[in-house]
Amino acid sequence: MTTDTTPTTVSKPLFDFEKIGHNSFVFTPSLYTFKQPLVLIFSWNAGAAKHIAKYTVSYQKLFPTARIVLVRCNTPDMFRSGAQYRKLLSPALDLVKEHVAQRGEILVHHFSNGGGNQVIEFAKAYKASTGTVLPMRAQIIDSGPGKGEWMRSYAAIILSLPRTLLWRILGPIFVHLLLTTIFIFDKVTRRENKAIVMAKELNNAGLFDRRAPRVYLYSKADKMVGHDEVEEHADLAASHGWDVAKVKFEKSPHAGHVREDPDRYWGKVMEAWKLGPH
Repeated sequence: MTTDTTPTTVSKPLFDFEKIGHNSFVFTPSLYTFKQPLVLIFSWNAGAAKHIAKYTVSYQKLFPTARIVLVRCNTPDMFRSGAQYRKLLSPALDLVKEHVAQRGEILVHHFSNGGGNQVIEFAKAYKASTGTVLPMRAQIIDSGPGKGEWMRSYAAIILSLPRTLLWRILGPIFVHLLLTTIFIFDKVTRRENKAIVMAKELNNAGLFDRRAPRVYLYSKADKMVGHDEVEEHADLAASHGWDVAKVKFEKSPHAGHVREDPDRYWGKVMEAWKLGPH
């Protein structure tokens, strides 16, 4: 693996992706073949196209004839019902089912709690439609999952807000009010914290195939998801039978670990791909 896999900048981010539904996009190269993986990416909450494109461009280099399906995330998506998700995700779901029907293989890569929530709802929709777990040859988990601790959740949501002067003034108040509302609602309804539920569901073998090796990519410097949270989840997954690789970076920010060491990052991704069931 060479460091030129990941570009520093992308001049026209995601320009070659076609929108197929709510926050759903697809890239299909001219030489697309089912013999290559379908790369299924669930990006982090409010991820900018210029940042997401660094990963899509890298996958285009690693698998030049592969189709890439991208599902982006915005804050309202975190609060949708399962029924809403199934409808919104159906175009992307149809592409995945088509690929699997041709005996094609899936590489899943999801980021943070935003992407984690999306992949869980996608896996639920897939199972509801097919009766089977989402088939994966490898599962890449970047910057997650976290437990939704107050200030870490605050840091994640505040970055998703518009960067105008008004939002810079009112944003902190809005986010704290939102978190307070969620906290009170959870207490009144005796509902478990959504992030805790999400972490449990990621380790649900009824949704995710234990045969697919997992790679957890995380950092000691991440201010939104603690490295201790990720390691706890990875260790629990390993105890439940998943083949787990933990890849800890030292200085990289949330959803930016590839910048610290691209060779190590993509090397672990490809290692999991080669080890996966096929």
